Amino acid sequence: MIKVGITGCENLRAAELVRVLLNHPDVELKWVTNSSNEAVRLDHIVPGVIGETDLMVNADDGQDNRAVDIVFACGPRGRVSHELENLPPETRVVDLSGSHNLDHDTDKPWKYGLSEMQRRVLVHETNLVTVPGNAAAACLLALMPMARNLLINNPVALKVSMGSLAFPSGDPQRPLTLDGLDAYQWAHEQQREVVLALSQCQSSFNQPVELTISRLEDRRALTAEASFKCGVDDEMIKQLYEQYYSDHNFVFMVDRPVATADVENTNKCLIHLSKDDTTGLLTIKATMDLLLKGCVGTAVHMMNLMFGLHERVGLSLKATGC
Repeated sequence: MIKVGITGCENLRAAELVRVLLNHPDVELKWVTNSSNEAVRLDHIVPGVIGETDLMVNADDGQDNRAVDIVFACGPRGRVSHELENLPPETRVVDLSGSHNLDHDTDKPWKYGLSEMQRRVLVHETNLVTVPGNAAAACLLALMPMARNLLINNPVALKVSMGSLAFPSGDPQRPLTLDGLDAYQWAHEQQREVVLALSQCQSSFNQPVELTISRLEDRRALTAEASFKCGVDDEMIKQLYEQYYSDHNFVFMVDRPVATADVENTNKCLIHLSKDDTTGLLTIKATMDLLLKGCVGTAVHMMNLMFGLHERVGLSLKATGC
């Protein structure tokens, strides 16, 4: 069994992670912490797990019981370094805060946790993984096959829409970032993350990228629509996408517009392509669950890769269906 610890268990991503890990057949959840000094039952702060665990948050069980194989860091980025500073150096870490995404200064070899971009690296070459921003991940899944084939050679427009769960205040100018960023700062960070990742995949990439964000009524949905001009035939593009994602377990091509019920409560990303033959404008739309494939599902996926498990273990989750 993989022994797991969770830090920063006081937000939606941490609660979702607890629910997934409690049902993972190869995981033993050993301890959970948050910023409070008070011990409290985990099922008192995470909805939906009553009867599944007696674990106490912030319980002082002694140093021997704190030894785990992997830690998921779920707190805001300003606290992550403090939460991880006393871990043994061999402990594996998956950071969900965005503290180490691509260009943040660090003296440790953090790897970018998008398996569709660099699965081999994640399997063989790292103990420290950072989970992509959810908007950036959706955009990159939409664009990755084109970048790998050196086909993004015009300006790119990215329209990201997120479900109401991402806006707990009800204000579309205050997305759920958990990191003290306003909507403009958050969108800028996601855009920069996309540009840096595309530059790693397509060495010739030098095009401007514009990212905008809006609110969806569906609670958990996340869509990223990428548009740019491309001279390649649409049938050839579809073949490139089918080939690129053929050996990945969570990304699928569809030939119809995607309903959010197809992805909510799953770790799937569904991609739909369309092209205007008159203008040459290619539009790629990626749709997924903003808390699962957009965050927690990817984190568990990374753990599976790091420990040599099948990618889908613990992630065969049930869609809403309505």
